[in-house]
Amino acid sequence: MALMETTALLQEMETYAEAHNVPILNANGRRFYAQFIHEAQPHRILELGTAIGYSALLALSLAPADCTVDTVELDEERYAIAQANFARTPLGTRVTQYLGDAGDVAERLAQEGRMFDFIFLDAAKAQYPDYFRKVTPMLAAGGTLVADNVLFRGYVLHPVMMPRRFETIVGRLQEYLRLANTPPYQTEIFPRGDGLARTRRMTDAKGGTS
Repeated sequence: MALMETTALLQEMETYAEAHNVPILNANGRRFYAQFIHEAQPHRILELGTAIGYSALLALSLAPADCTVDTVELDEERYAIAQANFARTPLGTRVTQYLGDAGDVAERLAQEGRMFDFIFLDAAKAQYPDYFRKVTPMLAAGGTLVADNVLFRGYVLHPVMMPRRFETIVGRLQEYLRLANTPPYQTEIFPRGDGLARTRRMTDAKGGTS
C-alpha cells in the first residue's frame, strides 16, 4: 500500500476511535510511539491490546519491511474490527491476531520460546505488573518495551488527591514502574498525554545482559 493510502487509513481509524470512544494512542502518544519505532527498527513486535489495530499498523508503516506483529485482544467486537482493518492493507498480512486474555496469551507465547525485540503494552492497566513478568522473558537483549497510560491521569506521580476508586490501578502502575526500573531494565517516562514508559533491557559491551 502506498504511503499516502496508509496515512489515509490511519487517519480514518483515528476518527473512528474518537467517535466511538476507543482507546488508542493519543496525538502526543502517536508522535512518541512513532519515534520509538523509528529508533528501534524492530523486526518482531508483540502487542498486548489490539483495540482496532491502529498501533499495529502504525508500527508496521514505520518498521523494516520484514517486521511482523503478534497482537492480542480480549474484546471480540474490537478484534473483528481490527481484523477488517488489517484486511484493507498489505501490511495486515504481517499481523498475527490472538483473541483472548493478554496475560494468558503472553504466557503461552513465552512457553513456546518466542522472542521479540519490541513489546507494546496497552491492555488492562491493573495487570501491567503481571504482563511485565510474563513478557520480559521474551524481550531480546537490547530490546524495547513500551507501556501506555502509565501515569493514569497524573495520579501515579501525584496520588494525594486520588479518588479511592483508583487506588488499586494506581498502585499497580506504581508497581509496574518499580519493576521496569529494576536492573537489567532502565525506564524513561514521557509524561505528555497520559504517560508513555519506554523500558530497555540493557546489554554489556559483549552483547550480554548487564
